[in-house]
Amino acid sequence: MRALKPARLIILSVLLILAALGANSATRKAPPGGKEPLATAFANIGSWQCTQRLAMDQKVVKALDLDDFLFQAYQRDRGELSLYVGYYRSAKKVGAAHDPLVCFQGQGWTIGQRDSGSYRLTSHPQYTISYSSMVAELQGEKQVIVYWFQVNDKATANTHSQKLAMLMDRISGRGEDNAFVRLSAPVGAGTPEAARQRIFRFIDDFYPQFVRYVRQMEDKGHS
Repeated sequence: MRALKPARLIILSVLLILAALGANSATRKAPPGGKEPLATAFANIGSWQCTQRLAMDQKVVKALDLDDFLFQAYQRDRGELSLYVGYYRSAKKVGAAHDPLVCFQGQGWTIGQRDSGSYRLTSHPQYTISYSSMVAELQGEKQVIVYWFQVNDKATANTHSQKLAMLMDRISGRGEDNAFVRLSAPVGAGTPEAARQRIFRFIDDFYPQFVRYVRQMEDKGHS
């Protein structure tokens, strides 16, 4: 039998441990319901005003096994963008979210300018997010997309990092809240860089509020 490469062996070990922790968590008390829905909690974000609640096919909601979600358009001055958050309250659902690279290509979008990196918030430098980004184009419409995978108060750029972060949090006895966050900004008559800057200005306002929401969920789960 061919030996596994060290990197694959590490990933396999992490997944097996995470699966075991997930099985053990089935006997734990589930977080209480009745929490304010995301769409209500994030009706407005700083000076960004929600202009529209966007439709989402119920078949997609069911397929993603979401516990809650937000899909809304926001505007400040003349800048606009959309925010999608798929929220989960169980470690067993880590990895349920689809990478936009797959989803957008499946819908006919052409993907270009893929990137990943870290961003330290301007107004709250105690927060740093690891993210992935890309530019997608369909029938002359171009959008800049920035996304990450959340585990409690950590933002990771991909699902492998998310699973590892969840493993560490489960070992330390933290909560199981996790989410997928995607921001999309139309390029329009501007440039991809201008759309990208708009997204990160929004993140400056959104992310501290989002972390407070997640931590509140974690505190309730331990109460």
